Amino acid sequence: MSIQTSTAQQIVSALCVVPERSMRAHLLIEKLCTLSPEHVARLLQTIITEAAARRGGYCLVLEALSVPQLTLRAGNAFMSDVYVAARQAGFEELLRILSRPGLGRACDDRHETGADEIPSGVRVAMARSGNRQQLSRMLSDTNPLVIRTLLNNPALTESDVLKLSSRRPAAADVQREVYHSRKWSARYSVKKALVLNPYTPTDIGMKIVHMLMIQDLRTIAESRDLHPWLRETALQYLRPEDAYVIEDEETEGSDEEGNPAD
Repeated sequence: MSIQTSTAQQIVSALCVVPERSMRAHLLIEKLCTLSPEHVARLLQTIITEAAARRGGYCLVLEALSVPQLTLRAGNAFMSDVYVAARQAGFEELLRILSRPGLGRACDDRHETGADEIPSGVRVAMARSGNRQQLSRMLSDTNPLVIRTLLNNPALTESDVLKLSSRRPAAADVQREVYHSRKWSARYSVKKALVLNPYTPTDIGMKIVHMLMIQDLRTIAESRDLHPWLRETALQYLRPEDAYVIEDEETEGSDEEGNPAD
């Protein structure tokens, strides 16, 4: 057993007994900061590979990884060394996560609803204890605190959360609140809705894509709406025969010189 695999198993064992995602993220960062940049690169790649193999504990660890928080704690110089080590080792999946390619599509929510005309404190109260009509209205709110409160409301259904996470356009902060919801992010359907939404921050999508089923990976690989890194990562985890089908479909309708067929 390699050193990084042994260390990864130890981290998985430690994080699996921690109930809150924020606590797991903090513990993971503290453990990573005790290692060399080269070791961190190999360790994170091991975690990504095992998560892609649907090993539950490793999926939990990958979800806990926060590159911004790790950078804040370890420093830019340390993270630069991790990136260099990952690049030298050819860890493409890790490089995509470390690069933090942006927020996905931008959403101009200034004119989305008239919700901002109601004071935020009132909207939070409505999200906490409102009736069904009020809760439905709250699904279009773009205030992260309102959404966080709404997600903790026991009257909210999975159908509601799927509408929220699938909404287009969507504010990045709203998508992050759904992803960080301990209750709802555990649902496969919610993970799928988040990663398929081009307005979901790409760094979140990169964590989710490793956990998806084959048919959903194929959907991502075929999508023209999603970030290229998401598509490429999904394609890497498809069976060879699935990848061939996608490539054939992309070239269908063109002649040998790439011109449209008659």
